[in-house]
Amino acid sequence: MTEADPATESTHDRVVRSYFETTSSRTTADEQSIRRSNVSLGRLLGDWAPQRNEVVVDLGSGMGECCAFALHNHARSATGINLSASENELARRLVPGATFVDTDLVSYLRAAEPGSVDRIMALNILEHLDRDTLATVLEHAARILRPGGVLVAVTPNATSPFGAMTRYWDITHHLAFTPSSVRQIGMLCGFGQFDFRECGPRPHGLVSTIRFGLWQMIRLWIKFRLLVETASIKGGIYTADFMIRFSK
Repeated sequence: MTEADPATESTHDRVVRSYFETTSSRTTADEQSIRRSNVSLGRLLGDWAPQRNEVVVDLGSGMGECCAFALHNHARSATGINLSASENELARRLVPGATFVDTDLVSYLRAAEPGSVDRIMALNILEHLDRDTLATVLEHAARILRPGGVLVAVTPNATSPFGAMTRYWDITHHLAFTPSSVRQIGMLCGFGQFDFRECGPRPHGLVSTIRFGLWQMIRLWIKFRLLVETASIKGGIYTADFMIRFSK
């Protein structure tokens, strides 16, 4: 990979290349944090998680959490794609069983063999892409997925009253999504089925059960407001982030 010219590189790309130094270094990353991440990702993803014997590619792999989770679930292989060399260096130490590639998403996906991947994970990465790059990434993701393969994403939810918080939380975010906009771009790029889930509380103890119950009350208020204003519940997905499963 060639070195970027600081004189011509955009601010967005400068931040991305320095993501560890500017952003993720504020988060503790060690073996214990990886174990905690395995638990939280299991609760979040449920049956959308990587499965046994799957070939998994993680787009925007950060410090390796999703690759670690895939291997924890006995995936055949886990490959993380990340433009931040510093994050990849840390990820290789934390998750030695995975492969981490220092490149951009488009370059990796273009070079990958058609039908070679079972599951693509894209947790908190699609919002970092401009529309043209997003379309290219989704087109090549659809191309490299095997029949029955899926792309699972977590991204800011513009339908949520709180969606602007995650949309503008990171200076490199370009987009937030709705179920409607996901279907638009997904169908254009070769996907035919789209499933959506909230990224809300999952009951696993007393406190989380209380949070879950309170969230259901908040959801009813949001739904009521939308029905009054628009006569539609607008897909019924209201958490600040939401999950998407793209299928061919």
